[in-house]
Amino acid sequence: MKAAVLRAFGEPLRIEELETDPPREGEVLVRYAASGVCHSDLHSAEGIHPPQLPTTLGHEGAGVVEEVGPSVDVVAPGDHVIVTWLPACGHCRFCVAGRPQLCDNVAWADAGVMADGTIRYHAGGERIHHYSGVSSFAELAVVPTQGLIRLDPDLPLRDMALLGCAVMTGVGAVLNTAAVRPGETVAVVGCGGVGLSIVQGARIAGASRIVAIDVVDEKLTLAAQLGATDVVSAAGADVVGEVRQLLSGGADHSFEALGRPETIRTAIDLTGKGGTAVLVGMAPSDARVEIDPLTMTVSERGIKGCWYGSCRPGRDYPRLIELYRSGELLLDPMVTRTCALDEVNEAFDAMRRGEGARTVIVYDS
Repeated sequence: MKAAVLRAFGEPLRIEELETDPPREGEVLVRYAASGVCHSDLHSAEGIHPPQLPTTLGHEGAGVVEEVGPSVDVVAPGDHVIVTWLPACGHCRFCVAGRPQLCDNVAWADAGVMADGTIRYHAGGERIHHYSGVSSFAELAVVPTQGLIRLDPDLPLRDMALLGCAVMTGVGAVLNTAAVRPGETVAVVGCGGVGLSIVQGARIAGASRIVAIDVVDEKLTLAAQLGATDVVSAAGADVVGEVRQLLSGGADHSFEALGRPETIRTAIDLTGKGGTAVLVGMAPSDARVEIDPLTMTVSERGIKGCWYGSCRPGRDYPRLIELYRSGELLLDPMVTRTCALDEVNEAFDAMRRGEGARTVIVYDS
């Protein structure tokens, strides 16, 4: 089968033919129908968040179960599934406390192997690492059963793929991490796939004002279509002043969806008294941001991290699917481009240029 393999940081992905071992205990072989192209994939390709090399990237996929390993009974061949990059163990202290996004026992996924420490991908005898237990830049992938969400077959797999990362992260940041309440105000810094999902989450939560901020007019237009009540170009001279005036002193909740020190600083400055800045974007490991602790103290403002939308898969994926079915969660407008697997490097180039919200790789059925 074909896969997009990263062999060196900063170089284009290579489309290669790989051999795939059959699934083992607790594993499933999935034939992907679609995979979103996420900024985290680009960061990995550029070495900002370096995975083990060589590896098959991609972590936002949906497809059809082709084969199941021994004793697997949670899904069967032919089932439609979303594959998530949260293969939580279910029994560590965080999983037991209802915070599986912080699971203590997923280091194997970060190491690019399966839970037993071995690898299913090979190229002429060479081991090719997995990526976050998903590897959706491939026609086929062996994935752990705890990373699967079963779907009704009438749901469109192209759109469902977005739930695997961008939508769960963004909507979850609003509903779970920040717990935005009706009537509160929201500012969103960065309107890519995650940022637009934050906008939708704020609309779903009943926020009274939702201010979307970006440098790309196309993304601001899309943000308005998806629920932003106000849009502000980050190319302006005084973004913070403009937003704070719109929101009568600042936002109850600001969300940063880019992972850049300068935009994190902006998100902090956008909060008003009692407000909280939620950091959703993946910053480089060496990024640092100065804060004014006295102002934070006397105005009771806070900063909070958000990992995968504080997701509890068994609760949150059915909720997202129901929101989609009801028409409250819009996925089709977020797919601004589709491509074939061998066009993945062009998708990365478009992302570098800031074009579009989400590119989705669509595989031949």
